[in-house]
Amino acid sequence: MSEVEQFATIALISLTAFISPLIADKLRVPVVVLEIVLGMIFGVSFLNVIYASEWLSFLSLFGLIFLMFLAGLEIDADVVLKSGHLKRVVAFFALSLALSVALTALMGLNLFYAIILTNVAVGVVVSVLREIGLEKEDFGQLNIVTALVSDFSTMFLLSIYFITGYLQVAFAFLIILVFLAAYRFGKLVIWHFPDFISRWFSDEPSEIGVRGSLAIMILFVGLSSLLGVEAILGAFLAGVLLSITFRGGKKLYDKLYGMGFGFFIPIFFIKTGSELNITQAGEGIGFILLLLAVSVAVKGIPSLIFASNFGLRRAISMGMLQSTKLSLTIAGVAIGVSSGVITEFESTALVTFTIISCLLSPTLFRFLYPRYLPKTR
Repeated sequence: MSEVEQFATIALISLTAFISPLIADKLRVPVVVLEIVLGMIFGVSFLNVIYASEWLSFLSLFGLIFLMFLAGLEIDADVVLKSGHLKRVVAFFALSLALSVALTALMGLNLFYAIILTNVAVGVVVSVLREIGLEKEDFGQLNIVTALVSDFSTMFLLSIYFITGYLQVAFAFLIILVFLAAYRFGKLVIWHFPDFISRWFSDEPSEIGVRGSLAIMILFVGLSSLLGVEAILGAFLAGVLLSITFRGGKKLYDKLYGMGFGFFIPIFFIKTGSELNITQAGEGIGFILLLLAVSVAVKGIPSLIFASNFGLRRAISMGMLQSTKLSLTIAGVAIGVSSGVITEFESTALVTFTIISCLLSPTLFRFLYPRYLPKTR
């Protein structure tokens, strides 16, 4: 491929990334969904004008790594530990995972599916709760904590799943030990060098906070690759490390989110969409509907344990919202294809299922959640 074609492809994807949020706002759909759909339009399914290149592969991979890094950054340990729901949330996830393993085994699917179907799109959950003003209420906090725990657990299980051999399992736990040591070291640095740490959150031209955050991310990703562990685990742990070490660093986080979702992450989603063949999705419609049914069951049935606290209808509505899939599912599918765990046909079916789930599950939640009626005198 010539350099002109490579730059033309990057320019097309950049333009697509620019217009996607503008169109998504009008259509009231998640930007990620629209990026995948536009990728399909420009990709092999229709126009086929997005050409594969080393540049595009690298930028897409970096987008995936950045996505996992920001997923870790979203983990709020204070919310999880202080919610008062932790025991019930852990029980919910354990039931969800057990049910997912059982149902996918009955379908003849591998453990990869069981893990993917327990995932929750935290960003969508929080956005939906904010829209109807529930994010600060006890029910809303329960949903957010449940989504965070599911997100973290799924991310870790997915990373472990792709590990082959006992030595790599040991290496995975070694990275966790490095993570704990880095957390302890970070606390010591904050205590002894507060002026230096304050520069991370200032607006100085050198952007030392952004540089330091990216250095931490790349160091963890490099360590993961060196030890033969999936890079997504290192990126995710780097994000969690920053989240629990520098609580409340909104200004720095906004810069990182702007860099990730402003450029690198859209490239990953658009490229993912460009590689999907929509004709395969039509052929796998039965499989897609079955995945949707299992996804709802995996979250809907365990949610009944909250019926005594919030009532049956709200508990069921929670199950619908917790069945929402998006970014991490797409990331897992991309890794699954590259690792040979799933086929291209399965990849297309899973991405299509994810898009439908992202639109359907929040809609079912809004329909089922009992609206408060104004009191009459």
